[in-house]
Amino acid sequence: MKSRKKHEDTVEISEELRGDSEESQLDFYVKTIENLRQERDDFYDRFLRSKADFENYRKRVHREKADARYAAKKDILVELLIVLDACEKGLGALPGDGGEAGLAAYREGYELILASLRSLLEKFDVAEVPGVGSLFDPSVHEAVVREETEDHRDGEILEEFRKGYLLGDRLLRPSQVRVAIHPEPHSDQAQSVTGDDSAAG
Repeated sequence: MKSRKKHEDTVEISEELRGDSEESQLDFYVKTIENLRQERDDFYDRFLRSKADFENYRKRVHREKADARYAAKKDILVELLIVLDACEKGLGALPGDGGEAGLAAYREGYELILASLRSLLEKFDVAEVPGVGSLFDPSVHEAVVREETEDHRDGEILEEFRKGYLLGDRLLRPSQVRVAIHPEPHSDQAQSVTGDDSAAG
């Protein structure tokens, strides 16, 4: 009887130890899974940060390259615009087709030079800023003269002293223009209207 009792006690102790061991193993697996999840989240967060940093770097490099290309082109193209301006003024100073025969050759020469210059500028994606008839835009126009008038829209460009140009979507040179502005009501007129209203009341 004693040996059986001792055997039963040993079996119970073994089962308890085995139960404790299984519970410990379960806790170990749960903790391991949680640690792996945490590591996975950390790695994924690092991946997203690295991806964002690389994208920002790529955009910055692209922008810096675009700025460098723009700066390199701008200096040369601005000088070409001065030549273009001179040719346009020279052509405008010549009489029309009905002028002297000798001047016809000069006109033809100016027209050929202008056509070549405009073709070259077009290859570099240079385009004219909208001029006479368009509305004033301070980002591309420079108002040299403001003329009060009610015969035109407020802000309408009436005359272009110097053409402006864009290089792609960037300003290469602003237009110098004369702009129409509507006159403001005079203070004495405003007082007169106020006086009439009060008298009528």
